[in-house]
Amino acid sequence: MEIRKLQYSGKGTFVLSLPKKWLEKYGIEKGDKFGIVEMENGLYITPSFNETHDRTATIGVTDYVSKELIARYTYGYNHVIIKGPISSSERTIIKDTIGELLGYDIIEEAEDKIVITDLLNPAQLNTFKTLRREFFLASLMHSDAVSAMVNHDIELARDVIRRDSEVNKLYFFTVRQLRTALQDTKVADSIGVNSLEGMDIRVVSKAIEEIGDHAAAIAKVVLQLAPLDDDSLIARIEEFSTLAEEITKNALRAFLETDKECGGCVLRKKDEFYAIKDRLDEQVLSSPHAIHLRNILENIKGIGEKGIEVAQLAYKP
Repeated sequence: MEIRKLQYSGKGTFVLSLPKKWLEKYGIEKGDKFGIVEMENGLYITPSFNETHDRTATIGVTDYVSKELIARYTYGYNHVIIKGPISSSERTIIKDTIGELLGYDIIEEAEDKIVITDLLNPAQLNTFKTLRREFFLASLMHSDAVSAMVNHDIELARDVIRRDSEVNKLYFFTVRQLRTALQDTKVADSIGVNSLEGMDIRVVSKAIEEIGDHAAAIAKVVLQLAPLDDDSLIARIEEFSTLAEEITKNALRAFLETDKECGGCVLRKKDEFYAIKDRLDEQVLSSPHAIHLRNILENIKGIGEKGIEVAQLAYKP
């Protein structure tokens, strides 16, 4: 940390000097503009970067090319060049990964190179709207996955699995927005968040993404599950799922509206939620589908737990 003294230069103007090493590191020159943001714990001062600032990365094809590509995306790179040689299977992995990165598209492709560019400015979408959309998709996946189990609807189960990539896409985009906002105050203003809010939003967005993962996992079990004929047991599993859905919906509302009472209601359901899960674990043991049903129950439990995590974030000072 550098400690600098505010100096009075006359005519009501105050000046704050910056270390030369900072100017050189960030390429700051005379006449450059700075953004000043008032935060709860003080002032945040940063160079006012151009929102259209281009960042280009060149990466090679490795076993981790998918993770490398996602990292460049979430860190705000506008262009990524992947250099080969690129095999058919590697090309498929790259294209599947791009399919989960909102705004990224291939603009040039050859045997030894793929050029990707970003067609969407992260500042164009409000982060809270993105979060609500992500939750809507994940919550619908959850209800549809359970419906597929009840009705043994294989096509619906497959559709739920396909939709998981849409939830992932919004999660990665949210991370990209938040990381860009930390570097650019204009983006932070555009998407409607500050750095403190961004930390919680990142946690909530990840929790929602994991709700989608749990829903997809339920749908995958349905593909292996024979039709169920125990109506009483099915009804109890549906009730457990409905409680998990209620927990997640109220948890998100509590977080978005900073509603501590609503968050408290969610947290007070925690013991009831786990007690129902324990009873169901015992009840499914007599079913010929016990292993598959236990798997489904574990994923429903995972969905409810994500809601409980989110509800805890409603408690802000």
